[in-house]
Amino acid sequence: MSAGNATDEVQSGDRFSVDPNSATAEIPMPWRAARSAGSADSGSPARDAAAHPPVGTTETPAPVAAAEPREPVEAGGSPGTRVWWRAPAVLPLVSGALAFAVVLIGLGRRQIWRDELATLDAARLRLGELYDLVQHRDLVLLPYYLGMHFWVRLFGDSEVALRLPSAIAVAVAAALTTVQGRMLYGPRVGLLAGALVGLLPTVTRYGQEARPYGLVIAAVALAGVFVVRGTQRHSRAVWAWYAASLALAGYLHLIALVVLVAHGVLVALHARGTRRWQPVAWWLGATAAGLAALSPLVLLSAGQRGQIAWIKPVPPAELSDWVLGLPGSIGVGGVLLGLAALGCAGGGRRVAYLVCWALGPLALLWALTPVMLLFTERYLLFVLPAWCLLAAAGVQVVARQLTTLTVAVPVFVLLVGLSTHVAVRAPVTQFEPDLRSVAAVIERQARPGDLLAFTGPFPWWASDSVRYYLPEHPRLGEAFQAVEGQAKPTYGSACAEGRCLNTRARIWLVNTKPASYKISSYAGMKPEVEEMLRARFVVTHVDRFSDVSVSLLTPRPR
Repeated sequence: MSAGNATDEVQSGDRFSVDPNSATAEIPMPWRAARSAGSADSGSPARDAAAHPPVGTTETPAPVAAAEPREPVEAGGSPGTRVWWRAPAVLPLVSGALAFAVVLIGLGRRQIWRDELATLDAARLRLGELYDLVQHRDLVLLPYYLGMHFWVRLFGDSEVALRLPSAIAVAVAAALTTVQGRMLYGPRVGLLAGALVGLLPTVTRYGQEARPYGLVIAAVALAGVFVVRGTQRHSRAVWAWYAASLALAGYLHLIALVVLVAHGVLVALHARGTRRWQPVAWWLGATAAGLAALSPLVLLSAGQRGQIAWIKPVPPAELSDWVLGLPGSIGVGGVLLGLAALGCAGGGRRVAYLVCWALGPLALLWALTPVMLLFTERYLLFVLPAWCLLAAAGVQVVARQLTTLTVAVPVFVLLVGLSTHVAVRAPVTQFEPDLRSVAAVIERQARPGDLLAFTGPFPWWASDSVRYYLPEHPRLGEAFQAVEGQAKPTYGSACAEGRCLNTRARIWLVNTKPASYKISSYAGMKPEVEEMLRARFVVTHVDRFSDVSVSLLTPRPR
């Protein structure tokens, strides 16, 4: 048997004392030597003569020399030739580069949307103003907002600049998945799992968004690397880094802490298998330290639970489709979970750990639905690296070597999810008003002295978005914002008490009432507000885009 095959069988075992930089470290030396000798010398005349001396001789047979451990070789390689792709840093760099390349495609194409505008608004605030903001909302996002505050000052606030931290985080998450896969199974599983992470439509979707969810995936993957390392090679430094990575994940998003269940399962099973309980004590201590670092954020944010009121419960009848769609496409989810089922063959502590990581947070947050609504896609993205690790392990069950099948799986996943990749990179995604096009119309046709007005379900969002895309027109003041159904508009500083409505200023009215309900430029306004505007202005120009219209209101002749 070849050295490469021997390595594969060892790496597929359920041992956690393996040195990830040595593919043969687990094999006891005498057994490994005999195996190497058998592979190299089986059937050779010299070996047969040594083992069976001629009849009648009294000479004692010379012992067969034990073969020295050899570097793993690629198929067709020669003994002593080091396999370049098994070097510790190479595979994570490959999977990270692949993920980064995928997420960079169309990074600035999609218009900035409501949640990203919240990030931008917070990042532009002075530190004192940011402190005042989190007293009322988004306290759990304060660490992310602080990071973006300094990022924007260094790199600007274009769509690409705002989204770049998330893109980098997704690449790091793919690389860390490769590291963890190598530690648990071997280099091929690690590389395949990292590649799958970078190709998932949902992961790249949130890698193109100026929100913390891509960073959460990376932080949870980092904590996973350290907890696995802690069970393989116990050291204080490893557990200190684990505590720090756990705190980082929690500061980015508190929901990520539910992954502790999977970490606890791994440490407990390792202790039971090795009858060494010291890692359990260290894990408990490191976990306590990480949670203690998070305690101020937990206590202060407890009063802002109303901010998750937008989350809708997922009924049991829709749960299976919801879970399958978590990677961004039901087809991709089906492929991953089908391969993951193969990866669970044989069980073992690493399978138990990955299953708890992959499904435990989903089950826990869905079970908590009657108490607290937390079961939503963006909060649970950090389980997807576990899906990819199990799927890659399933591929190894079918293909023990680096074969065409191994390479074909990520290509197949990319093709299955290709339509979703295209959809999430559209300039305007479904149910979003095309405010970038509105801003382009105003920029081309606006005159000095013109005013802006906004109406619809979220006029403040429309105002921020249009102004983001009108950097050359700071002179355009705001007349009013009228929330859908509001009896009286909220007048801007350029139109105190509505006085601007009695001047000769033109008004660009942006209406974000969904197109299916829109019958006029004033759709959604209270009748008295509409009558007031009709009495003073005439609509001289209208442009309609996806879920938004922009109308030019010109004062009536006097």
